[in-house]
Amino acid sequence: MISISIEFKNIQQLYGSYMPYVNHGGLFFISQEKVELGQQVKVSVMLPDDLEPSVFEGPVIWINPLGAQGGRPVGFGVALSEAQIKLRTEIERLLGPKLSGGDVTSTM
Repeated sequence: MISISIEFKNIQQLYGSYMPYVNHGGLFFISQEKVELGQQVKVSVMLPDDLEPSVFEGPVIWINPLGAQGGRPVGFGVALSEAQIKLRTEIERLLGPKLSGGDVTSTM
C-alpha cells in the first residue's frame, strides 16, 4: 500500500483538491505516483490551521494522466468513506460558499 501526505496551506489549495461530487467526498493529490483505480492508499491530511493530521485509508477513484484535459495536474483522487465524516464536515465548513462556486479544480 502506498502512503501520501498533504498539508493544505490555504483554502484555495483545499478547494482545488476537494471532490464534493463523490458519495462521501474525496481528495485529489498531485503526484507522479503510479496508481490504479481501486488501489488502497494511506492518506495523511493537514487542513489549514490544523495541529494534527487526519489519517485514513481509501481507494483511488480518479486518475489524471499526463496531458489531462484542461491542463489539470497529474495525480489521483482518493475517496473518503462514511467513517471520515468528521474530516468531510470540517472541509466543507472551511470551504463554505466556495463549494457552490464555479472555479476550476484539479479534477473537474
